[in-house]
Amino acid sequence: MRVRLVLTCSLLSVGCLVLAVGCGRAEEVEAVGTDGDTLLAPYQVGLLETAFAAASAMPLDPHIKDRSRLQEAVVATCLALEQPERALLYAAQIRDWRRGAAYADLALFHARRRADTEVQSLLDRAADVADSEEDWRKERIRVKIAQVHALMGRAEMATRFEQGVEPAERGKVARIRARIATPDSFDEQMEALAALFATQRFDIVRNALDACAELFNRFYDDPDCRARAEDKIKASWGNLPVFVRIELLMELANASLAHADSAKALALLNEAKDLMDAARMQPESAIPLMAQLTRLRFRAGDEAGARAEAERALALFDAKRDTIANIYRARALRPIAEAYCAMGDTAAAFDLYKRAVEAGMENPNSRPRAEDLVATCCSLALHAMEPDAVLASRIREIQAGLGDPW
Repeated sequence: MRVRLVLTCSLLSVGCLVLAVGCGRAEEVEAVGTDGDTLLAPYQVGLLETAFAAASAMPLDPHIKDRSRLQEAVVATCLALEQPERALLYAAQIRDWRRGAAYADLALFHARRRADTEVQSLLDRAADVADSEEDWRKERIRVKIAQVHALMGRAEMATRFEQGVEPAERGKVARIRARIATPDSFDEQMEALAALFATQRFDIVRNALDACAELFNRFYDDPDCRARAEDKIKASWGNLPVFVRIELLMELANASLAHADSAKALALLNEAKDLMDAARMQPESAIPLMAQLTRLRFRAGDEAGARAEAERALALFDAKRDTIANIYRARALRPIAEAYCAMGDTAAAFDLYKRAVEAGMENPNSRPRAEDLVATCCSLALHAMEPDAVLASRIREIQAGLGDPW
């Protein structure tokens, strides 16, 4: 993999984060990238490198599960930023079953872009990892492989890889099938989902609800189909936790916004807010949902309502901070920072990112510190927020300090 250099240091070194600071806004700095990747600002590359280095610093024994999970999160951020080559480089370094899952996610990324020559090689790699695993780990990879085959129209292959999986994985391929559904297959899709709903198994019903939300989006321009999908979701979520219902309403609102239907989006968001207001949720669970509602409300055009929701989320954090375990504080602050970023208030966003960085240091152990550092770096990169000199220096300091005790 060749790397095109536009700075005097290697862009694969953590030190590039320092050089990127002060270069200006993302559109004002020279972009860098690997062949096949979308060009990024240097500071975004540095943030991704810092995130992966922090995840990889965690010792394999006994922390391989957490290390691999964090590495996989960086891979996912790379794909969100259209960095498949960098994602592949990172995926190859994962040391457990998540490597196979990451290869399958990469295959899905390329399948969505019709890059068929890349897909099969990645599927073969994913299958090789799956064959070396057992139980649910193997099944999770195989379901991801099945999703790729479904997206590419290979129905028989998708069914083959999906067969015999545990309940938690059943129904995940249905979402991909819904994404490519044709008008004459809507009824067939709904019948298949009805069978999943009838199981009344939490994981299966949850996956089926996601697939139904995909049908809502796929057939948005058909009012009857769209209404049937929405009604089925609301008729089937009765036994699920309130946060699942809120997440589904936000997904439907996001679909409405994708179809430029702000009025419907706001109606769905108001339903979600009513559920939030009536629910008894721990603040570390409620605050991220409130922040997500803020971002969607802002996109829907209710700027005043969005800002009020963001202020309410921050006020809740400040009021309940001491009741939130220190390992969850940064996790609550980051979504609020992302909400202010989405609203264009970069000053408030940076203040919250800095607070999140410090909150991530409150636990004396390096494992939760690394987890928060990875998440913050990925968030900054994904939302194109260039760290100032103070924040960049603090990020370097935290990374350098990772070590025993983990």
